[in-house]
Amino acid sequence: MEHAESPSADKVVRSYLAQLGLELEGADAALRHDAIIDAEQHLRAAIAAGATAEMAVSEYGTPTEIARAYLDAEHEPRSWHITPATAATSSSSALTPVDIPAVSKHQRLRDIPIIGVWFDRRAWGAIVYFGAVGFVLSLAYFVWSVTIGSLVIGLAPILIGVPLVVLLLGSARAICLFEGKIVEFFLGVRMPRRTQPVQGADHIGFWQRIWCWLRDVRSWLSLGFLLGNFPVSVVTFAVTFTLAVTSLALVVIPVVHILGYPIMNVSGDDADVHIMLMGTQLVPDAAGDVWLTAPLAVASLAIGLVLATATLWLARGFGWVYGHVVQAIQVARPHPMNPPKIR
Repeated sequence: MEHAESPSADKVVRSYLAQLGLELEGADAALRHDAIIDAEQHLRAAIAAGATAEMAVSEYGTPTEIARAYLDAEHEPRSWHITPATAATSSSSALTPVDIPAVSKHQRLRDIPIIGVWFDRRAWGAIVYFGAVGFVLSLAYFVWSVTIGSLVIGLAPILIGVPLVVLLLGSARAICLFEGKIVEFFLGVRMPRRTQPVQGADHIGFWQRIWCWLRDVRSWLSLGFLLGNFPVSVVTFAVTFTLAVTSLALVVIPVVHILGYPIMNVSGDDADVHIMLMGTQLVPDAAGDVWLTAPLAVASLAIGLVLATATLWLARGFGWVYGHVVQAIQVARPHPMNPPKIR
């Protein structure tokens, strides 16, 4: 009978995971990651319990069944306690084409060319994230990583530097996972629901565990993310905040005009100041009030709406790229490795 350490059982599991990955080719990377992690943990647990690799695969389901179950579950949420394998094998309907759900009114509005971005939650979430939340968080991440990193460099020659390295890498991994949840909420990019454990770090000693952490590429990717995220956030914050405030001002100015308020008031020595706006000279009246003309109000509103639409599209684009970078770090799958034997 095969067991978890059997080379033949390991080969069967890896072959199954490779087939499952091929079945999910083109699917969301986080969904593919979850499916593979679930399958690997289930199969290895079954083999460790005494089942043969072939029996474990047969009971779990074929790669086609499992892939279809995950793809269906992504569009039709299931109860949390129903595994994809159960959903795939308990009913033959899981393997038949599902009915396409009716498109909601919000979805139809979001699909309108160009202006549909106004109804896209991801675009507004990106404005909030890049205009405020992301900048504050990135600053906190940067300060933390630089502070601990400086201590690590300074204390590297002595033994106390070793646990600080573990703290730095462990906190980087934890912060990156936390950032993934924030990104998913604001930017709408799906993050993995399963966390892959550090390769080779189970049931081993302290020093071997440290070696595994140092060898795990995700630890260094997470640390690089914390350090590199701050300058990127400075740029995205400056661009998003500037465009958002400018477009808002251009839209608000005509509203002020419609409500019967001057756009500004000059008095005293400034009473003779002439203001140029969009090529039109505005002259204060006897009371020093500067009024917007009707053509300027229309032009300001039009430019403001166009700029606001462009800002939403730009923020959504920022969010798509940024979200998939965070996703790529979390779904990175390091090569299997064996920790060194320390006697």
